[in-house]
Amino acid sequence: MKNETKILLHIVREKKIRRKDLEAIISVTPSTMTYLLDKLRDYIDVEEEASTLGKPPQVLSIAKKAWKILAINVGREKVRAVLYNAKGEELESFEHRVKKEDLSNEGINDVLKKTIEKFYDYDSIGIAFSGTINGEIVDSKILFLEGYDPVKSLQLKSLGVPYIIISDVEAIAAYESKTTGKSKVLVLNYGTGIGACYYEYHALFSRDEFKTIPFGHLYAGGNEKCYCGNVGCLETVASDYVIVKNYQNTNLNFIDFINREEEYWKTLKLVRSLHKTDQKMASELYKEVINHLAMYLGNTSILLGINEITLYGEGASSWLAAQLEEKINHLARNFSVSVKYGNVSDAVERGISLEAAINLIKRKLTR
Repeated sequence: MKNETKILLHIVREKKIRRKDLEAIISVTPSTMTYLLDKLRDYIDVEEEASTLGKPPQVLSIAKKAWKILAINVGREKVRAVLYNAKGEELESFEHRVKKEDLSNEGINDVLKKTIEKFYDYDSIGIAFSGTINGEIVDSKILFLEGYDPVKSLQLKSLGVPYIIISDVEAIAAYESKTTGKSKVLVLNYGTGIGACYYEYHALFSRDEFKTIPFGHLYAGGNEKCYCGNVGCLETVASDYVIVKNYQNTNLNFIDFINREEEYWKTLKLVRSLHKTDQKMASELYKEVINHLAMYLGNTSILLGINEITLYGEGASSWLAAQLEEKINHLARNFSVSVKYGNVSDAVERGISLEAAINLIKRKLTR
């Protein structure tokens, strides 16, 4: 790997790094670093730290105009696209609320085509889907996607820019690791669906490990049929569907709820913020969900050897994170887990943009 690539990759992960530290990391002399930075002058900002003695240390960061990334998040509730500059600042955005008629290969593809057409100036594109990614093929029960090939269907190669296709939980895990600097993270994406991803950072120049966990489709018991075709999936007893069902006190059907989710948006918004106005009622509504999630998250923490979980998603809140942490650690003596609320609403989009920037560096900028 070229030294120019290493420099940019280090700065993307660290955000800011001292020049001397970078010289030591990639084993180059000061004169060689000067030569390399001159080659990368369009991509890097060089600042001087305040110093009372001697020559001030130089600090390197990515220049704002180094690139623009188009990041698209494809979920059950919405498709959201954001154009970021290289500093991660939002330049433009577009949002489409997903309806029942959008749920198919053709429907989602049509939404994505119209979304991409709204943007014209970007250097790399990344798309994250709620579902499973095999290579670049998307299978998503919640989006009714089967064998969907976004590269071919959207003609991404014709755009003339590098592209990546990942899952939404992979994007969240990438964001969490790269913003906290942690080498191991476990994130849970909670809402009407439940997904999880274990992310392990090995080394800057090797491939990071993403392990997507179909958390919502682990067997949890019961006799409710899931949209995936199985019976007793965790989502049927421990997702926002259960909260809506308890709140309305009706015999709501899970598959029908997923198919007509847009009809429940107002109720979802209400129950998700209920803890702010009536914690007693919220505790009763969420009791079943918390009990199930706590058991599965506690067991997962033992299997993976982790002691922190970050909770993201449209159904997540600091209140829910605190309730889960308390319940997990109360269940068993060998459970010792911290549950943190990931209160960044655009973590998926930001995670995609980071992965797309890395892909851009490796494939195009420093060849």
